[in-house]
Amino acid sequence: MNTTTKHHNVLAFNTAINNGHNPRDYSYQATDIPTGEYHATLDFMIWANKVPGVDLYCTLTQTGQRICMTVFRDQEEEYRLQNVYVPNLPIGSTVALQVELNGRDKPTLHRITILKEPERT
Repeated sequence: MNTTTKHHNVLAFNTAINNGHNPRDYSYQATDIPTGEYHATLDFMIWANKVPGVDLYCTLTQTGQRICMTVFRDQEEEYRLQNVYVPNLPIGSTVALQVELNGRDKPTLHRITILKEPERT
C-alpha cells in the first residue's frame, strides 16, 4: 500500500460529525445525481462504511445541490481516480466532476479535476 495514505484529508464518520458536518444533507440516490460534467465544491470526505472507498461530499456550483459520490479502492489498493489520489484532495477545492452511468445505470464518478484550491490562511 502506498505510504501517502498516512497523510490525507479523509475523516472518520464520528470526526466529521464532531466537526459540524452533516452527511444526511447530501444525497447519494441515483436519481439525485446528475450525469455529465459539472463543477462542485468538495465540502468534506469520509471513509466509506461498508465498502473500501472514500465518500466525497460535494455542493454543485450551479444549483447548490449537495451530493455524495464514492471512489472505490482500485486493484493496486489505492483510492485513485485517473491520476488523482483522492484522499489528498484539498477540502474546499472547486472541482470538475465527470459522472457517467455504469452498466447497472448507476451514476459513477469517472474523473475529478481540481480547478481551484482554497486559499490557505
